[in-house]
Amino acid sequence: MRRIFGAIALAFSICSLTACSLFYPNWGATEMPTPTSSSSASASETPSPTPTANPTDSASPTPTDRTVAELQIMDATPDATAGTLSVIAQVNNVTEANGTCALTIKAGGVTKKFAAVKAEPNAAFTQCFAIVVPLAGLASGEATAQVTYDSPTATGKSNYFAVTIP
Repeated sequence: MRRIFGAIALAFSICSLTACSLFYPNWGATEMPTPTSSSSASASETPSPTPTANPTDSASPTPTDRTVAELQIMDATPDATAGTLSVIAQVNNVTEANGTCALTIKAGGVTKKFAAVKAEPNAAFTQCFAIVVPLAGLASGEATAQVTYDSPTATGKSNYFAVTIP
């Protein structure tokens, strides 16, 4: 009788853990982003807002009206077998559905910015979809990752996160 209960408990545990892996962190993930820039000077610069003749006449929010997003990189894991780097990040002080997260990698003196992925709200924060990028083209050795968040109401950057590229 104990074997039957043990087998049922084991089957239930396996099914529960398998179901969890279906939803996190890749639920709704997009294809692998591609690099958009390889110049360290142009990738790190952000365009400054264009001044308007009379800022009080504008109905849309300006960049200064947006909340400063507090981004945190939770994990950055290279997988040499798959040839990818997976980055998980979240915005701790914003809960909204219309933002995007983009990854910038600095490796071997070269900066590469990758296309943005969607972000979705969680109970207390906004989570970026898993950012999975190819290792091809990234110099082996020590590198830093930074994630930026952008939405109509918030914008911000994470601190640099150290990662070793195989």
